[in-house]
Amino acid sequence: MNLKNNQSSRIAFGDTLFELGSIMPDLYVVSIDLRPSLNLDKFANKFRSRFIECGVAESNAAGVAAGLAKSGKTVFLTSFSCFSPGINWAVIKQSICYQNLNVKIVGSHSGLMSTDLGATHQMLEDIALMRSLPNMEIFAPIDASETAIITATIAKTSRPSYLRLVRPETPIVTTSQKFIIGQSQIIQSGSNLTVLGYGPTLVQAVEINNPKLEIINCSSIKPLDSNTILKSIKKTGRCLVVEDHQKNGGLGDAVANLILSSGTKCKFVHLGVDNLFGQSAKDWPTLYGHYGIGKQAIIKAINSLL
Repeated sequence: MNLKNNQSSRIAFGDTLFELGSIMPDLYVVSIDLRPSLNLDKFANKFRSRFIECGVAESNAAGVAAGLAKSGKTVFLTSFSCFSPGINWAVIKQSICYQNLNVKIVGSHSGLMSTDLGATHQMLEDIALMRSLPNMEIFAPIDASETAIITATIAKTSRPSYLRLVRPETPIVTTSQKFIIGQSQIIQSGSNLTVLGYGPTLVQAVEINNPKLEIINCSSIKPLDSNTILKSIKKTGRCLVVEDHQKNGGLGDAVANLILSSGTKCKFVHLGVDNLFGQSAKDWPTLYGHYGIGKQAIIKAINSLL
């Protein structure tokens, strides 16, 4: 697969939200003092009455978002994932999920890809936090193109959801212009090993260019596409999950539970951050190598499974 030029998922998110603002008069954005980082300047300048800046007050912002949704608005609550849901999880649980409100929590700079911001800003537990909440749906686009599609899709739903974005520009892998909640995308067909993941981390498997791999983009983490995943694993008999997140509570845990509960027999390897905090580095590939989720670790796991 020929990968296209790098693009930013944050830019794609902000541009899509700006376009939606023109056709959705009830769409509101609640910001937690990170407007430029999520490319929200255009929305804020054109739709001033629908852009609410709450400042560095994460829990209050979640409450404001819940109140707007309670009055019939579609609300995007935006910040870095280390702050939202990292700080305001209890308010998200009680005020948003418990009432099943139409709030989309958008967490940028997720995982180790925030690099030099260090452990305090490298959110590796967000999926685990959000997976535990009833009514919450979770999406992690693989690239900027899918970010735009998922943003437009969840804006049309009435359910709470979490959209996980990353900091740097990354390659474009998505070719489909359609996204269906609860479905995964097979981005490379193969017969010997199923590779599962989400976000730009999965692009590393594509770059290996091994025709034996069936690579599945699980951008809909919750609800998870159990049928597509199990069908592939039953075909290959081997499964590798790679993710930029703690092993505890992430996609690997969800897939392992799916495999065990279905009675499917397969060889299984899960690459993720193993009960450690992040740290600063000159670039994210260095961190990926250090934490065992980089390309060389993926190649080693593939060779072991095959």
